[in-house]
Amino acid sequence: MGTYFKMKIKHIFSILLFITVSYGQSFGQNKVQYRDFDWNYIQTPHFDIYYYGDQQSLAEFAAEVAEESYEQISIHLRWDLKRRVSIMVYNSHNEFQQTNVVGTYMREGIGGVTELFKNRVVFPFEGNYEQFRHVIHHELVHAVINDMVYGGRMQNVVSSRTKIRVPIWSNEGLAEYLSSNWDTKADMVIRDIAVHERIPSVQELNYFMAYKGGQSLWRFIAGKYGREKIGDVFRSMKRTQNAEKGYESALGMNYKDLTEKWHKYLKKEYWPDFKDRDPLEDMSEKLTDHKKQNNFYNVSPSLSPDGSMVAVLSDQNGYFDINILDAMTGEKIKKLIKGNRGVDFEELKWLQPGLSWSPDSKKIVFAAKAGKGDVLHVVDVETRKGDKYELDIEGVFSASWSPKGNEIAYVGQSGNSSDIYIFDLKNQTSRKITNDIFSDAYPTWSGDGKNIAFVSDRGNKISGEYDGLMYDHDYSQTDIYSINVETRKIHRITSTDHNESHPVWSKTSDLIFYTSDHNGVWNLYKHPLAVGEKSSIPIPVTNVLTGLQQPTLSGDDKLLIFAGYSGIGWDLYSMANPLTLKKQTVNPTQFILNGKTEETSIADLRKHKANMISFMQESNNYSDHIFARGYEHFNSTISDNSVSEELVSIDSAKIDGQYVPKAYKTRFTLDLVSGNLQISNVFGTSGMTYFAFSDILGDHQIAFGTEMVLTLENSDYFFQYGYLKNKIDYYFIAFQNANFFQADYWSLARLRHYGIQGIVSQPFSRYQRLDYGLSWHNINYSILEQAYNDFNQVQYYTTYSSTYSTVLPRVSYIYDNSVFGFTGPVDGFRQNSTMTVSPGYGSNQIKFQTIKSDLRKYWRLGKDYTVAFRGFFGKSLGPNKQKFFLGGIPYLLTGGGETNGVQDDNIFRDVILDTSNASLIHDIYFTEYAWPLRGARFAERFGNTTSLFNIEVRFPFINYLALGFPLKMIFGNIRGHAFLDVGAAWDSGDEFSTNKWPDRYGNNVSGNYSPWVSTAGLGTKINLGYFLLKIEMAWDRNESGYSKPQWYFSLGPDW
Repeated sequence: MGTYFKMKIKHIFSILLFITVSYGQSFGQNKVQYRDFDWNYIQTPHFDIYYYGDQQSLAEFAAEVAEESYEQISIHLRWDLKRRVSIMVYNSHNEFQQTNVVGTYMREGIGGVTELFKNRVVFPFEGNYEQFRHVIHHELVHAVINDMVYGGRMQNVVSSRTKIRVPIWSNEGLAEYLSSNWDTKADMVIRDIAVHERIPSVQELNYFMAYKGGQSLWRFIAGKYGREKIGDVFRSMKRTQNAEKGYESALGMNYKDLTEKWHKYLKKEYWPDFKDRDPLEDMSEKLTDHKKQNNFYNVSPSLSPDGSMVAVLSDQNGYFDINILDAMTGEKIKKLIKGNRGVDFEELKWLQPGLSWSPDSKKIVFAAKAGKGDVLHVVDVETRKGDKYELDIEGVFSASWSPKGNEIAYVGQSGNSSDIYIFDLKNQTSRKITNDIFSDAYPTWSGDGKNIAFVSDRGNKISGEYDGLMYDHDYSQTDIYSINVETRKIHRITSTDHNESHPVWSKTSDLIFYTSDHNGVWNLYKHPLAVGEKSSIPIPVTNVLTGLQQPTLSGDDKLLIFAGYSGIGWDLYSMANPLTLKKQTVNPTQFILNGKTEETSIADLRKHKANMISFMQESNNYSDHIFARGYEHFNSTISDNSVSEELVSIDSAKIDGQYVPKAYKTRFTLDLVSGNLQISNVFGTSGMTYFAFSDILGDHQIAFGTEMVLTLENSDYFFQYGYLKNKIDYYFIAFQNANFFQADYWSLARLRHYGIQGIVSQPFSRYQRLDYGLSWHNINYSILEQAYNDFNQVQYYTTYSSTYSTVLPRVSYIYDNSVFGFTGPVDGFRQNSTMTVSPGYGSNQIKFQTIKSDLRKYWRLGKDYTVAFRGFFGKSLGPNKQKFFLGGIPYLLTGGGETNGVQDDNIFRDVILDTSNASLIHDIYFTEYAWPLRGARFAERFGNTTSLFNIEVRFPFINYLALGFPLKMIFGNIRGHAFLDVGAAWDSGDEFSTNKWPDRYGNNVSGNYSPWVSTAGLGTKINLGYFLLKIEMAWDRNESGYSKPQWYFSLGPDW
């Protein structure tokens, strides 16, 4: 599935705030480079395809599919690429997760990604060629849209040359439609919602069913108005710079009218399918209820051989867990495995699942990602204790335990194929029993343990012998095969023009059950294996309305459980005595009746020039010369169909019909230039021009920014370099900030902070790391007084100057297994414990040791609610102890209210920017902030020790909000929260036993003293894409009760 360029925006914002938060607490999960990548690339007319190792064959497959896909996409969108597109091919999903092209972690379920900084496409091969083809085609739709609408660069979005934001359903839906057209799985999803649920409107597709709903909508548009309308819509969107106006201009109807016509089409298409088909709950016993559990997946059921329990993968609370249920009632017995929380169970392979029981019904086996690779886990159901078997293979899936008890079959992906392997539990060794280029999946043992049935795309190449290219083979259709474990002879069981999957072998009869999409619906089939009998043809034993998958049998064949799709989710269903099920008649769906294959080509409305690239003609003027690479199409119109000379000719990519690999060389290119916002609690907001460069793989990242004025010493600028190629990441930063405030009527005070910083980040896993930092700081404090020079001009002269310098070593331990929702973490745990030491080096010999620990725990309650708790603790020791300023809100834009019942518009307790402040330097540059404490001012309390506790209850507030004139904007998934903040700061423990204000607060105090400050309130968080906007109302507690409500507006990440 495609992940669009929005995932980069958070990265931009984090850089913008770098200078002001570089000493703050850092969180985030890790991308761990477990291996070295030796990259090469091959070229086609439109693409550079990067690969590593000895997998040039994967790159060549991707090359052929990419060019073929581009031809289809180009015709539909009526657009020729203006820039070459870089494609990175990873050999497995585990290695795909190590990419530096994008900063987001590529969790299981993300099949590929297209980013907009350089319009790069990145995806892995996961052992299945049809899936591989689909992902390539899907992501290239994004790449061509990026090139067409955004000019192939984030720069055009940031600089507001392109204001249009293509809706996610329009983008992802078209990618699905052009890459898959329509298939039985998409038909199942839309048939289910058309019959069982409220169909979403066009605008609601942004937040619900964007992929399949968008695919269905494009299918309707193309079928009703012609495929040429696809290009018309996107060209109109770009011309009008408005998505809805683009559809209205191309189709003659707005979103409301389009919704009505689409809904009518769906009812007409799917209501006839309802006739003579059985809802799942009418032909079986429902064991789980995803709606009551507020989840989506209950899949991969595995019945224990004694028939008493069933293991299931469920996605409750944002994680995939393995639960053990009562096989008769569906009641949960226990949660056996908590997935996605620790390094041993990072991912549970829910896309290619396989849970299997030992013959004695005491243990289960399953594959999981654990650190650098995949493993087999064997877990005792009673004690939850288990063994982990590491396998030296790129991907492990679909484990199946032999009825003999000593062996486990599994799917292993290595290089350019996936095969069936057998793991010997006694010797702890694996052997490969299929060994060919084809994709094999879902192994299941016969009752005697001598044969394994499996799914494969090998077609009539039964033995696996094939000298041709996989690109020339029909890998789109799957059948069931069996292999003898000893002789390794393969036998073909099914031979149809539709798809079969998920075989399960009967233990008491010579037959198998499997699922098939014959006539358009995934049903359960029974297939006798006796040779020569008429009954050896497949027998449909269900005729369901939606679809089912993953059947599993008890040891005595008296109970069958499967995963069925209904009501926008997957549940488990059971059927008794499956061997006696009678033959059903499965009639073709409307999709099959109306023609499974639709015409995918249309008359091209312009002359296609991809094969006719011409050289620049000589000219006496400079209109055709390119002086700034990247801006050659800056003045191109939407109708400019010229093909860029960056593209190569058809024949130059090969020599003697063979692709010629080239070694990758590091070359930096510009990512973007933008004017950006910085927020400082002391100095307020300021701007900076920001430049970002990186190499094509993202291993080397350079950023620098400047707010240049007349002289270097009065300007802000920084430079940052990140080396991310290996497991340990290295960062180097050099910076200067120059800030001014009014000293008196004639004078300015200048604070100039400059230095260098080095950071080494050492990850141990996705969740844990150590960060080491060493920084050198120089701070110059000057008073600049106005005076007239010899030319009678006003000029500032330095009348006072002092410099502070110090070196600060730092080490941090970070743990983070949190799961994010729309605005912030919704479940999991985060910890950052940091020690900073000032050893006394530098001009002022500042000495201190500071320890901080920030602990955050999130509990997800159901699907939409979260309870968040945070505890922050800090203490500073030494001769020059650091101060902790307790109170305030980070990245505050505006806000305030009362203090002790009196109107107070100040955001700080005391004015820091004052020449009379003797601790000015320490207050600004060597003070730690303890926040948020909403309803209190910055430094409401301060001391060398602090603690702060925050509790939030987070809940859905507004799911969809559309504003009209004059601000036509749409917001979705606006979250609300109620909070309680309690904190204290102190120098001595005696302060808790007195109500007298300590001397450090001065004379401007009133009321009784307490080191504690407590506030409460309500708020909302709005994800604006580039950043998070928080609007909060707080009440602070004082001697007379609570204050009036105080309003705050702030930006930045959620804690």
